[in-house]
Amino acid sequence: MADRQWPPVLRYSEAMFQILGSSRSGGQTISGQEQVVISPAGRWKATVTIPITDRRYGPLERQDAVLAFRWIVSGGRAATIMVPHRDGRGPAHRARIVPCGGSVPHSDGTPHSDDTEYAQEFTGAVLNAVAAMNATQITVTLATGLRMLPGMRFSLPDGRMHEIADIVGFNGANLWTVIIGPWLRADYPAGTPLNFDRAVCRMRLATDEGAALSLSLNRFGTPSLEFVEAF
Repeated sequence: MADRQWPPVLRYSEAMFQILGSSRSGGQTISGQEQVVISPAGRWKATVTIPITDRRYGPLERQDAVLAFRWIVSGGRAATIMVPHRDGRGPAHRARIVPCGGSVPHSDGTPHSDDTEYAQEFTGAVLNAVAAMNATQITVTLATGLRMLPGMRFSLPDGRMHEIADIVGFNGANLWTVIIGPWLRADYPAGTPLNFDRAVCRMRLATDEGAALSLSLNRFGTPSLEFVEAF
């Protein structure tokens, strides 16, 4: 089954993305002491709330929220979905090069007919060298003048999302060496792009039962969906 792309009509009113299992412990001693270490083998979890306003009049794309929701949850946990992070805290956003929405409407303020807007990649981040599977340190070439900070999140072309845990090197121009988590899920060649502007995470529903949609007046609802990273 092919990965499903998130329908633009489904927008969040609330979202939480968290790395689960980011530490490990061997347990407590008799005296109560416990050694805890960082684990790179974490897994993303997300909870999103989606306000549904299924309008019966106006543009057709505004009437399709319920249909889009039904499609995105059909197949239950068997379906893999590219869930957008929509964080707006990457290097380009911090430099105020792009709006926090990550996209631009027409000059009259309206989007395209499919409810999307103009979008452009401004960060220009790519891997400077080959990065092996399970690596936790990578070297990144970033557009000159932009800055990386711990906590920033990005995704790779296969939908794997990562968070910068620490900055360990900077050449003063455009080359950054960073610690990331979780560790890399695959091998990536030099030149692989890092998407800070519109990061996504390849996920699946946490449970089949959590995808129910209850509508008031058959039009309005605020369903919440829980996702876990898909492998």
